Amino acid sequence: MPLKLAIVPHRDPACTVVTLDGELDATTRAKTGQALDGLLAQGCDRVILDVAGLRFCDSGGVWLLLDLRQRVAASGGWVRLAGAEGFLRRLLALTRLDTAFALDPDVAASIAAVAGGAPGSPRDARS
Repeated sequence: MPLKLAIVPHRDPACTVVTLDGELDATTRAKTGQALDGLLAQGCDRVILDVAGLRFCDSGGVWLLLDLRQRVAASGGWVRLAGAEGFLRRLLALTRLDTAFALDPDVAASIAAVAGGAPGSPRDARS
């Protein structure tokens, strides 16, 4: 099943929510990477990735998420993952990447955390 990618800008609290629905693998990684590159080119460096609908993510998809995190951090931004459950939560825990990303139960919780002044990542220099 192809990955559906929806990019929804949020003006308050000035972040961008990217919803990933489907499978993030070799067949969808390039298109997803291009869409994320476009966001970064527009200056979007505060990103909430809604991964609740992600049914599969291979190692290349994980690298894509890590690359996004590193690139936005270099510009002072952050990435939060919303809705990482099941296989993805287990994958993040096994690889210890659950310490690299701020994890929230859903997008509403991510937005509330950001509005409350929480840093975007556990390793965010501003925390």
